[in-house]
Amino acid sequence: MGQTPPDYDLPPVNYSKAKDNNRITRLQAALEEQRFAFPDSNGKAILKALLIELKISESSQVIVFSKTSLQRRIITPEHPRAMYFNEDFYVGYVPGGLIEIIACDDPTGIMFYSLDPNRPSKNLKFVRELECMTCHANHNTMDVPGLLVRSVFTEKTGETVLPWGSYLTTPASPISERWGGWYVTGTHGEVGHMGNKFVMRSSTGGLSYDKKHGQNVTDMSQYFDTDKHLANTSDILALMLMEHQIHVHNTLSASTMGFKRRVYLSQAVNSGEYDLSSAAAREMIGDYADKILKALLFSNSIELPTNGIEGSEEFVEDFLKAGLQHNDHSLRDLRLQKRIFKYRCSYMIRCKGFRLLPDSIRKEVLRRLYNLVTDKASYPGVPQLSSREKKRIHEILSHTHQGYQEVMSLN
Repeated sequence: MGQTPPDYDLPPVNYSKAKDNNRITRLQAALEEQRFAFPDSNGKAILKALLIELKISESSQVIVFSKTSLQRRIITPEHPRAMYFNEDFYVGYVPGGLIEIIACDDPTGIMFYSLDPNRPSKNLKFVRELECMTCHANHNTMDVPGLLVRSVFTEKTGETVLPWGSYLTTPASPISERWGGWYVTGTHGEVGHMGNKFVMRSSTGGLSYDKKHGQNVTDMSQYFDTDKHLANTSDILALMLMEHQIHVHNTLSASTMGFKRRVYLSQAVNSGEYDLSSAAAREMIGDYADKILKALLFSNSIELPTNGIEGSEEFVEDFLKAGLQHNDHSLRDLRLQKRIFKYRCSYMIRCKGFRLLPDSIRKEVLRRLYNLVTDKASYPGVPQLSSREKKRIHEILSHTHQGYQEVMSLN
């Protein structure tokens, strides 16, 4: 008997066979219709052009050197993989290899693509990748196609030391367990992390590991030729924001796919009908809304080191510019002491994945958020926001978020 497909490959989602519809498919159509062309140049120039099209800043660069991805054959600590991101897209690049793209703006779910910049520019094509599901669709990604960050013990070859184990990075992961197999630039005081270091193998096969190496590094040129990449940083703040985003994106995608599947199964045994006002439906919607609200409010997120963190000024500037403001305040305003943001409501509430949630779930998340910040209700498991935070979050959203404004009008 054949293996039972995962839920995301069953109706109504049918992920693997579904027609993709996102910024990458539209960019591919523009290529085919000659409304857009990549420069007839090298991979680095093509990467820069793609980042511009996707509105991703070069300063968002983070660098991984462990052999833990599709292009593991060509990745080493001297020849690492760069990643760039904004709230809707992630782009990976290994010099001489493929450009990898993850699109989080598709109604079906998170989509994976590759682009071979080594082909003639007129033949460049985005290719949808399903091979990625081996690692990117399991319990580590909430059992749907999604994203993950792993922290691994890595040798100088880039190979992981499997017997030593690894860590799946979540918002609750302590700094001491993050970034094994990654380069990290920026300052973080005396709290150590696993980045910038290698497991050393002696001539007799013994393994050693210096926990103190590679802390508070501000320049990666000591590790590899940074000229092959777009920046000489692998920013600590960018890493932490990427990890937060990944948790939010996975939560949104798992909620959307799970809701669609459960409604489909209910309709199958109820003559195609499903009552969203029923007690069972309200409970299901509430469960998904609860998980999303907790993700957006940074529930279970660790406190930053005592002395805070400090990354690149360029990344901070680019990150802040991308946000909508009201009276000079934004959900992207940084604190970097004790916690990352001044106001604990994520800027990811404006990402495409949130807008693509089923209406009933999205509205319930916004209703609960409105009730929380206006002191009309409290919810277990979410952080205790100060009165000032609540007031500021409400003011920002009431002037910058259409869905929140619609919820306000009903109250």
